[in-house]
Amino acid sequence: MFNNWKIFDEYKNLKLTDAIKTQLNQYYDFLISENEKYNLTRITSENEVFEKHFLDSLLFTQEIELENQTIADIGTGPGFPGVVLKIFFPNLKITLIESNNKKVLFLKQLINLLNLKDIDVVDQRAEVFSIEHQEEFHLVISRAVAYLDIILEIGVQMLKIDGYFILLKGPKAEEEIKNMGNKDQKMKLELVQKQVLVDVGFGSRINLFYQKKAKTPKEYPRKYAQIKKDSKQN
Repeated sequence: MFNNWKIFDEYKNLKLTDAIKTQLNQYYDFLISENEKYNLTRITSENEVFEKHFLDSLLFTQEIELENQTIADIGTGPGFPGVVLKIFFPNLKITLIESNNKKVLFLKQLINLLNLKDIDVVDQRAEVFSIEHQEEFHLVISRAVAYLDIILEIGVQMLKIDGYFILLKGPKAEEEIKNMGNKDQKMKLELVQKQVLVDVGFGSRINLFYQKKAKTPKEYPRKYAQIKKDSKQN
């Protein structure tokens, strides 16, 4: 049973209730119990999971108000950040996009265990889902899934105009921005904010906020093989 709740104290918008504490503990226990079966995470110690997965999923919320938005979480894995966001902000409507069948099964079991509502799991590649669900989401979020130029192209079509594409990144984010060239502009995205966290107890984090300024040209996203081939960060 986790008891180091003080790690959340400095983040004033994170309102810890007994119900949230119970859900996070259930989440951790189920994650660890299923980890050998599904290979969900290399991080397994309780303190590290709560800091490096749960808290890290929430740091960006200091920079944006979350209330009733529709959110797509690309490559959510075992639910980071999407499930964690749902626990803290229950009014969000969240779609978890994950193409790994074993992780999809885990997510469905987890959602049932935690009795979460208005959260769906999509077993589909994000670039395909993006074309089929154009401009449906207020926010598109992804945590440590792919290089910046790749992930932006994969998810840009599903984002509403004026919506935000939020990338939860590490210290290499600045290098990835430089390697983007003007691809973000071609997709009608603009980097409007960087949240730089030098030391949050587990290293440095850089969270990027792109806003969609106009309709994205229909040529995006291309097929994944082409996107990856053309990436300047390979």
